[in-house]
Amino acid sequence: MATITYKCPSCGSSLTFDGNAKEMACSSCGSQFEVESLKQAIEIEKESESFKEGTNWQAKDEGFSDEELNRTRTFNCSSCGAELITDETTVATECAFCGSPSIIPAQFTPGTRPDSVIPFKVSKDRAVELFKNYFKNKKLIPNLFKKNNQIDEIRKLYVPYWLFSCTADADITYSAKRVRSFRRGNYRITQTRHYRIRRAGTVDFKDLPVDASEKTDNKLTESLEPYNTKDALPYVPEVLSGAQASRADVAIEDSKKRADERIARSMQNELRSTVLGYESVVPISTKINVPDGTCYPALYPMWLITTKKADKTYTFAINGQTEQLTCDIPMSVPKAIGWFLGIFAGSSAIITFIMSLILQFR
Repeated sequence: MATITYKCPSCGSSLTFDGNAKEMACSSCGSQFEVESLKQAIEIEKESESFKEGTNWQAKDEGFSDEELNRTRTFNCSSCGAELITDETTVATECAFCGSPSIIPAQFTPGTRPDSVIPFKVSKDRAVELFKNYFKNKKLIPNLFKKNNQIDEIRKLYVPYWLFSCTADADITYSAKRVRSFRRGNYRITQTRHYRIRRAGTVDFKDLPVDASEKTDNKLTESLEPYNTKDALPYVPEVLSGAQASRADVAIEDSKKRADERIARSMQNELRSTVLGYESVVPISTKINVPDGTCYPALYPMWLITTKKADKTYTFAINGQTEQLTCDIPMSVPKAIGWFLGIFAGSSAIITFIMSLILQFR
């Protein structure tokens, strides 16, 4: 016959029943638990153990048709090695990543065919306007960006993505605490109550984008989200006319890992937002399951603008559909410190003024 040992949820030591308090007590950390609460905690752990964890993605990787191969060309930049896609009318261009001029070979190298393309809605003139307007009312940027912000290069680029869709299940168990202090006679007593909390839920993800280009930073591309996939068109080479496009060069397995990370983070944030009213909440068990996910390649529009300041190149990226803008311009540390000190000095002056009024009317 199997024996039963009750473990302390706080430290893992054995629990014994305290007849005076009528609660389960831990001799190691001093915690006490109501019998019914302990039963619920054990039940939560059993339910969590039965949750199946894992991910399963079915990737749609369709090759180019002969007709599309005849209308599409790819080339490798001789300077940085990036692989780019153009329509069949382009015979010379410049690399979208390093700006080097390139001659395109006539023979196309087969690659991952995009399933859909979101066309550009932001014109070149509008992209330039957004770049110039960015510096207005930006008080904490370095002074060298306050004037003569000339565009060194502007590129119209389709960036490859893998789009992930799934229904994800999550099961998370938390350890939480509530603390209260009160006075009893000559003593100040601090009471800590421990709770075991379980949350489970399901979230649908539709066309979650993962950057499929090694040449673009995930932080940069993710800061341009979201895109409106309702504007997406089925891929045809003509859509790329007048722009440059990079073929997916990130392994699909690496993209799946990135998608799993983003899905897990979203699920954790959603479930954590439902656990309220505790001084501390710590996840002790997190399980995510994607039983039947799908993914397919797509191209999304982006304007890349570079400007040079003090022999350093800075990059601006603009969502070619929504006008969302991001850049790598650093904050001016001296200006930030000055701004903080100004706020602090102003707050101190207000407090001093209020205190002087209080003293006058006492």
